[in-house]
Amino acid sequence: MSTGPDISAVITAHTEGPMAGLSFRSLLDAVGVARADGVTVEVLVVLDAPDPATWEAFSEAEQLGCRVIEVSYGDQGPVRNAAASRASGRYVAFLDADDLWSENWLAEAYRMCESDPGRVIAHPAVNWFFGGTNYVYFLTDQTDPGFDPAYLRVANYWDTLCLAPVAAYRDIPFLTRDLAEGFAYEDWHWNMETVAAGFIHRVAPDTLHFKRRRVRSQTVEATANKSLTRPSRFLDYAWIADQERGHDRGSPLRRTPATPTVM
Repeated sequence: MSTGPDISAVITAHTEGPMAGLSFRSLLDAVGVARADGVTVEVLVVLDAPDPATWEAFSEAEQLGCRVIEVSYGDQGPVRNAAASRASGRYVAFLDADDLWSENWLAEAYRMCESDPGRVIAHPAVNWFFGGTNYVYFLTDQTDPGFDPAYLRVANYWDTLCLAPVAAYRDIPFLTRDLAEGFAYEDWHWNMETVAAGFIHRVAPDTLHFKRRRVRSQTVEATANKSLTRPSRFLDYAWIADQERGHDRGSPLRRTPATPTVM
């Protein structure tokens, strides 16, 4: 049996400056709620070529019992891969250093994942976008009758601020961005590959992520560049159709009865 913590809570920082301190406090608040609920949590701070102001935002991290790791990738995919490789928890949860979690996020996401250990990836019920924009996005549960795997060919259901088994990250690492070649959206590609591998993306009730929409975010840059995801079997209509018909009885794409979710 593993003797490590239940969750590795990871915050990844780059050049967010003082606002990273607010995100760090949000993470620590969620960690406190989870620990009060009996969940063991380690905190990893991963600094990717940080500027001095971002370093300063985490100056007390080690004194607070966090592990601090420094890398230099300039690409979220490899940064998350490095964090997952060093995580001690059975599950890993990521937070970007300009976003916020609701205080109950880790506790509720862990409860959702433990409903089917090793298979469930938990997402918040709602993403609230702010900073130059203001709108909410209700995420889709894969067990909902309205879930359509073919939708992943044209749009992304979920982002990477989720809680997932550490094996999901280690067995299916994020790919690198390459805007020059027209490839981006590593989170979208990861979602396709995890669904194909049999993981089930669920929504943790009554949870919320606040996501800052920056003017020059990686998503904005990829959209402006008209980038695509890297190749995946999800881009093959015949493969999806075969899966949905249930020719592979173990297919993760076969719809299951929805479990009512209280929002």
